[in-house]
Amino acid sequence: MSDLKNIKDILQNYEVEYDPQDWIRLEKDLPKPGISGLTKTILVASTIIVTIASIILINNLFDKEPQVENKTTEQISNNNNNTNQTIISENNNSSNTDNTDNTTVNIDNNNNITHQDNSDNTTNNNITNSNNQNSENTEINTNDTQDVNSINNITEEDIEADVIPDISKAKFYYEISDKCTPVSIKFIAENVPDGCKILCNTGDNAKVYGNTAEYIYTEDGKFYTEVNITFNNFILKNEDLEIVELYKPTPTKINFDNSENLYYFTTDNEEELEYLWTIDSQEFREREASYTFNKTSEYTINLSIVNQFGCKTEVNKNVNVVIEHVFYLPNAFTPNSNGVNSEFGPIGEDMNFTSYQLLIVDGHGNLVFSSNNFEDRWNGKVNNIGENAKPGYYLWEIKTMDEYGNIQTKKGRVNLIWN
Repeated sequence: MSDLKNIKDILQNYEVEYDPQDWIRLEKDLPKPGISGLTKTILVASTIIVTIASIILINNLFDKEPQVENKTTEQISNNNNNTNQTIISENNNSSNTDNTDNTTVNIDNNNNITHQDNSDNTTNNNITNSNNQNSENTEINTNDTQDVNSINNITEEDIEADVIPDISKAKFYYEISDKCTPVSIKFIAENVPDGCKILCNTGDNAKVYGNTAEYIYTEDGKFYTEVNITFNNFILKNEDLEIVELYKPTPTKINFDNSENLYYFTTDNEEELEYLWTIDSQEFREREASYTFNKTSEYTINLSIVNQFGCKTEVNKNVNVVIEHVFYLPNAFTPNSNGVNSEFGPIGEDMNFTSYQLLIVDGHGNLVFSSNNFEDRWNGKVNNIGENAKPGYYLWEIKTMDEYGNIQTKKGRVNLIWN
């Protein structure tokens, strides 16, 4: 065992003398580039690689005691490019050992290689190549123990541990005005460090970006929202927000019918809802509403309903209302029938017209009767005082106006029959 250790020490402390001029002379002696020259170059390189691998293999075979910690430091200084680089790697092994190799390899400007055995518990490999110019330092520290980078899926190659922004004070929440669709929601992020970006998942197969981002939900349901804070495309923090639970308003429509100026308004909804009708500035809270209009015009009927979730639906319908002056005129009469249908004129109730005119003409357009009083009737004689009018059909026209200014004109014909 002592012999093996001696061989190991010899190999570790072995220094190879090297003269750069040897490489120049060797290059001159080599044949011109070609297939054979390339082959020789490959063979030389292979020989060197095999030799180095053999030394490493023998070194590992003799070192049978496991190491607790193998720490390698490689320092490269290249003043030619203004660059100094230090690479420190730490590997934690689960074995118990008292001895660790410490080796230093130095390469100077003349490319001389020296080996130095330093300490018992650490292995250091220092490679120094010096020229004289400015310097720039880059340091990468790698540790197998779990740190903030591994927790947040960030590798050391992407972000150095000392430049990760502090997000401990970042705060996320949302503001929503209603729980019924469609509704707008605003995602808000506060105290976000510079360089960080905010990504919000709406739970509706959509994403929005920014410290203040708005989104409109159009469907009902439960939406699981979350916010991610990222830095250099890596997630630093993921936070679930409160569930967004939305409901859909109940659809509805307005139906209507009328009879002698009385309008009936209904809806197709049968469930228990909160109803509010607005008709001609009047409000009704029943499922159905009826209303008598006073004036001819176009009216907007509004219906508002609220379902069990508190979602409101509001619809409008324009209704063209025409006020009808209701009365009846016969299509025939017999003047000499002993008082049974012996006169012609309007018959009805509530005929309190502010203006009234009745005109009756024969087939040639000759006026046979006129009156401005709805109580006057035509008795079959010309102007009610002359000779009997000839039997047959006569044309009539009545113009009326009520107290609300509604004007109506009715026309028709009547058959005059003499017994």
